[in-house]
Amino acid sequence: MEEDKSIKLKKIWKTFYKIISYTIIIILMVIAAFFIFYVISGKLAEKEGKTPPFGLYTIISPSMTPNIKVYDVVFVKNVDTNTLKVNDVITFYSTNAFFGGTPITHRIVEILDVPETGTMFRVKGDANEEADEEKVFPSNVIGKVLFRIPQLGKVQFFLASKTGWLIAILIPAIVILVYDVYKLIKLITAKNKFEKYGPDSI
Repeated sequence: MEEDKSIKLKKIWKTFYKIISYTIIIILMVIAAFFIFYVISGKLAEKEGKTPPFGLYTIISPSMTPNIKVYDVVFVKNVDTNTLKVNDVITFYSTNAFFGGTPITHRIVEILDVPETGTMFRVKGDANEEADEEKVFPSNVIGKVLFRIPQLGKVQFFLASKTGWLIAILIPAIVILVYDVYKLIKLITAKNKFEKYGPDSI
């Protein structure tokens, strides 16, 4: 009776382990496929002299809090600037010398029709009291923010560090090593049982 419970428990753990393993593998495959598509589509767009269809940008300023926080990553899609409207959140290249061409993510608060330059966007950070002095030209718009991935930037900055890279390599290696040792011990135990008690012991 006790042995039956032990066998049942082992089967449950084995099934649970398989479910977790397959789930992790599927998630990693989806992430890998996304990043492969992201890199390839970006390279193809650059080769053709076009803006990539979408991009990921890490927020490093609190100007859009509380809606978009520092270290959040925004998913930005390249869109026709004629379709942009007030209240859309956009990412654009700043022409301000202070930012040095750094991509900025702010909300459109007004669309201006300037005779000399054409359409321009007045933008503002949600946390800022006033709109930006700099007006955004359509040609500097990278795209419209579709959604954000909370705090993913922390992982990005961590992996960019020496410690992060070391851990990212070491942890999977240790897991694989431990699993291989476990399989080896299990194999040796089964072999010893077979030699001592025969085929019925396994």
